Amino acid sequence: MSTKPRPALLAEIKTIVGEGNFSPEGRHCHANPSSASEVSQLAICAAKHQATLIPVGNGGHSTPTDDLRPQILLNMRRMHHVLYLDPTSLVVHAQAGITGLVLEELLNRRGLTLGTFAPEGLGSTLGGLLSVRTPGKSSRQHGTLEDTVLGVSAVLSDGRSLHTRVAPRRASGPDFARVLCGSEGTLGIITSAHLRVHKLPESRLLAAFRLPSMGDAFTAVRLAMREEAAPAAMRIYDRAEAMMHLGEACQRDEALLVAATAGPTSLAACDRDLIASAVSAGGGKRGRDDIAVAWWERRTGKSEHAAPPAPNLQISATPRMLGPVYDAIVVTCEELGVHFRAHASRFDRDGGVLFVSVQGAQGAPLSAKSPKLQAIEEAAESAGAYLLGKPNASLQRYSDLLRDGLDPSSVLNPGVLR
Repeated sequence: MSTKPRPALLAEIKTIVGEGNFSPEGRHCHANPSSASEVSQLAICAAKHQATLIPVGNGGHSTPTDDLRPQILLNMRRMHHVLYLDPTSLVVHAQAGITGLVLEELLNRRGLTLGTFAPEGLGSTLGGLLSVRTPGKSSRQHGTLEDTVLGVSAVLSDGRSLHTRVAPRRASGPDFARVLCGSEGTLGIITSAHLRVHKLPESRLLAAFRLPSMGDAFTAVRLAMREEAAPAAMRIYDRAEAMMHLGEACQRDEALLVAATAGPTSLAACDRDLIASAVSAGGGKRGRDDIAVAWWERRTGKSEHAAPPAPNLQISATPRMLGPVYDAIVVTCEELGVHFRAHASRFDRDGGVLFVSVQGAQGAPLSAKSPKLQAIEEAAESAGAYLLGKPNASLQRYSDLLRDGLDPSSVLNPGVLR
């Protein structure tokens, strides 16, 4: 089978999206639809010509795959409109091609916000943000971005459109919006979504705290969560990470905790005081506020400092196991003779996420295939951690059955979630 799009396929794509909105490139054909109807027609076209339909993000690149069929790379950038905004019900309906940052800016002008999410987590299109689950789109105050979804519209592999109901959560029936969120375009192509939005906070308070150890910091966070504290964001740095990110010197085992609380001034102060009380119970003390200001400026992209290299290990753990997992990483890194630094965030009642950067003796980050990094991963898992991005083998069979039922010809994004 030829891997290049055939002339008949290219002609049909051109008819659907119009001159100037498609471009052949080897085995790929980039198509830029302007409506859900055009996405539907492209799905039918792909099945008819034995091609695949692959949604791509802002970068315009697809996931490598062994599938040799021609690929229609679907770029939603022309579908970038806000279709409806209800400031009373606090609901927005937007097309999948708008980026989270642009949508947030539009909402901010009207005194609204998607939530307290870090800007770096909102750079993708709305469809991409909802289709791929990552820890960067969550906050203790507003949950995950997927939690804001009230309903989605999507195109299935045979071109049919699916619209999940925008109704109170007590409505009966399965919630297919949750099935589509995180499916990476394999069950359906999200074309628009209804999201719950929030009012911009009246106040935002920043605070920094020092604790004797990472274990004490995890305990303080757990105590604060138990008391229903709902900060906009909170992060724990170990000694090496505090120096790398903030240039702040800590004692050998000391940990730095920074927090932002937001909302009506009285509630923001209450959340801050709950965290301070938990820190005090863990033997910690209040730090300088300028440390928290520096952290917040980095988090919101207002700092001129270059961002440190991305961590090469992301793991989650329950509240009780965060400390033991971190300790296991410390011991293993010392045994292997490698350097590491770590911070923890994305805290909720279920636990949090550890972001670990591991370097070899010469300071270069360890590759994903490094035996030493794999040994650290195994030690973390043995201590009770869950590796983010690692598929759940026990659920793969059920995922495959669902996918085969909705897309028997594997038209939609065949290179992922297998």
